[in-house]
Amino acid sequence: MAAALPPPPDRPELPPEVTLAGEEPLRLRAADGVELEARGRFPASPERAVLLLHPHPLYGGTMHNAIVVIVGKALAERGGDRVATLRLNYRGVGTSTGSYGAGEGETLDARAGLAELRRRYPHARLSIVAYSFGTWVGLRAAALDGGVERVTLVAPAVRLFEFGAADEPRFAGPIAIVCGEADAFCSVAEAERLAAQLGARLDVVAQADHFFVRHRRRVADLVVPTAAPELA
Repeated sequence: MAAALPPPPDRPELPPEVTLAGEEPLRLRAADGVELEARGRFPASPERAVLLLHPHPLYGGTMHNAIVVIVGKALAERGGDRVATLRLNYRGVGTSTGSYGAGEGETLDARAGLAELRRRYPHARLSIVAYSFGTWVGLRAAALDGGVERVTLVAPAVRLFEFGAADEPRFAGPIAIVCGEADAFCSVAEAERLAAQLGARLDVVAQADHFFVRHRRRVADLVVPTAAPELA
């Protein structure tokens, strides 16, 4: 990590649970045996399968986060049966077993989600869309997994997490970054430096902060063509 995280609240505020049209509940098992709560939308023969990763679990992050939900909904609306989606609760969140894994455990969780998508759709192209803490987890999972085609990072918290550390594998596929103009955890200049470091495309949402309140539809509009360019 790049910096110490602020103390988490004793009882973080959680988003309301949301089931998207066509989703079904399922359980996944990470490599270390942790069982994960998940929901997926699984058409018969999609061209693209997208894993959606939520923000930090100690601060109220769940798979029902508003950014995760609106991106999943947009992919379903625009992709129809061409796109499958899977979102999961990291260990210790919702009914997932285990406890917070300081990023290492959550990377295993993300890889379990990728393995499930690959099992169901061995010929589909895989994408990761991740938000905040999830961007650090998702980029690491993509680099370690080797089967992901592209990654979209929404609001990467560069002041809290180190991206692309020299001692870690590097993801070689296309990367896109979406950042708010007023993000307290990633300034535009920091996002530009990260984009240059990763060779990533960067889109900046004017007047938006880290949470994209009143700008979430704009985020979805930017994310869908980067995660599933065949839908553009």
